[in-house]
Amino acid sequence: MQTRAGLGLHFRSLEAGDIASVMALEAQVQTHPWRRSSYEDCLDGRHHCWLAEAEGQVVGFVVVAWAGGDGELLNIAVAPSHQRQGVGECLLSLAVEQVKPYASMLFLEVRLSNRNAIQFYEREQFFEVGQRPNYYPSKRGREDALILARELS
Repeated sequence: MQTRAGLGLHFRSLEAGDIASVMALEAQVQTHPWRRSSYEDCLDGRHHCWLAEAEGQVVGFVVVAWAGGDGELLNIAVAPSHQRQGVGECLLSLAVEQVKPYASMLFLEVRLSNRNAIQFYEREQFFEVGQRPNYYPSKRGREDALILARELS
């Protein structure tokens, strides 16, 4: 797959040997990255994680889960050196295609303060369905999450 900026991407499933590099990537872009055990859940089928590679280097990843006709985007990240090149759009597109056979809706939470991410999701056909008070840890305590959804039909 090629991004809108012409970057060639290869997607593959997370393997045990990838966890350290995925955690290092996430630590570059998240204030409160996931624990190792969260990524290990991707290896036993509770969650599903795909990596985006460019020239043999992991440049992003996406984690999803589905059950009962609903899907959830649990995590998505793009390396700072590859942001704003369409990698996130490609990862989200992959996630939608993987979840679509199992779910009619895809949900996610996003920090209320993350305006860039909210605008990205709105461009990608997500709409607001609610809020979760005090959902995310923050440097000053807790932060609310905006709940977004996208129809997959």
